[in-house]
Amino acid sequence: MIKPDQNYRANPSRAIYVDGVLDDQLLSKLTPQILKLHQVRKPITLYILNSPGGNVGIMQDLIRLVQLKDQDAADPCRLITVVTAKAQSAAADLLSAGDYAIALPGSTLLYHGVRTPGLIPALQPLTAERTSLLAHVLRLTNDAYAMQLAQKAETRFRLRYILLRPSFKKLKDSKPGMSDFDCFLELLPAKLSLGAKKVFKKARERYARYEPLFSKVTKKTSGNRGPERRAKQEARTIKAIVDFEIASNKNDVNWTFKDGGLTRVVEDFFLVSEYVEEEQSDRIRLWCLSLGKMSLTKEEVAELDQIPDEKLRNERLIEKVQPPLKPLVMFFVALCHALQEDDNELTATDGYWLGLVDEVMGDNSLLTVRMFAEYEDDPPQEQETDVQKEEAPEGTPAAAAGA
Repeated sequence: MIKPDQNYRANPSRAIYVDGVLDDQLLSKLTPQILKLHQVRKPITLYILNSPGGNVGIMQDLIRLVQLKDQDAADPCRLITVVTAKAQSAAADLLSAGDYAIALPGSTLLYHGVRTPGLIPALQPLTAERTSLLAHVLRLTNDAYAMQLAQKAETRFRLRYILLRPSFKKLKDSKPGMSDFDCFLELLPAKLSLGAKKVFKKARERYARYEPLFSKVTKKTSGNRGPERRAKQEARTIKAIVDFEIASNKNDVNWTFKDGGLTRVVEDFFLVSEYVEEEQSDRIRLWCLSLGKMSLTKEEVAELDQIPDEKLRNERLIEKVQPPLKPLVMFFVALCHALQEDDNELTATDGYWLGLVDEVMGDNSLLTVRMFAEYEDDPPQEQETDVQKEEAPEGTPAAAAGA
């Protein structure tokens, strides 16, 4: 039995509508509507009808407004986002930012990187120095938005991994030696459209670079050196990245740090720093705790269950499963970065399998969190006794059944 839950259902009676460009005019129009909806602390639905995107700052302002606490510090209203036709650029990011994101069948999503960071005045002549600076700022801005997207989509992406996992065994039987991660990378593309497969391919290429880069940096910077200035830690990271770049480009006689190499070092430095911070945060622990036992044998699970202290049990679990889960986390980061490159037009179903939306409305073949949250066992059916049938008044269904 399904018991509808307002936390997972679009509600037109408590909704705002985004149609057109995300700009100051739209924000001015929607702000009083949002503030009025805040008078009742229930979910707010944001419908994206047909938006080409617009100002990223406006997108963030809309999210901030919906998620405001009131003067009594009540919890923020839950944000349910729905795309009905097209959500492009900043509007696509707005869709994914929902606490529960829904795509209607036939809708399209377009993800790409930031193109006008607004940090360099547009009227200034584009000298070689300014062009180089603009490219650098755009790259760093895209990296930042990629990690914001990762924060919004990671729970959905983990669920997709869980949904595909039952198929791993059959694949391993036909191709011995495959890891769970290998199986996931082989199975997921079959769920995607041609456009999404291109994004997936770019993500795999990025991941192929991440793995040796992180391994090189970790090897060069690991070891207990005691307390030291952060700048010294960063210096070792930069040196490891420089060594990695030289080794990676040893066959290219024309490669230099001056012609693009130094920019790559800077990008790698921010990427590694970002990854290390993520690895040391609680988020990697959540990946391990939510997916961990699935990566273990029955014997290993039974061994963990013997540990009575929950905190120690979780620490042992993380210790065991973090190494095999690291590739999945790194690939997910690579995917979010790949979505910030070029123009990536996706279908509603692509959005579901890549973790960008929670649900494709009406497609019950795609399992969702809502289905689990709303499911309840059917109430037991009462069996009528012979006495009840005999006592039933003439003409009632019960009396007719007993006749």
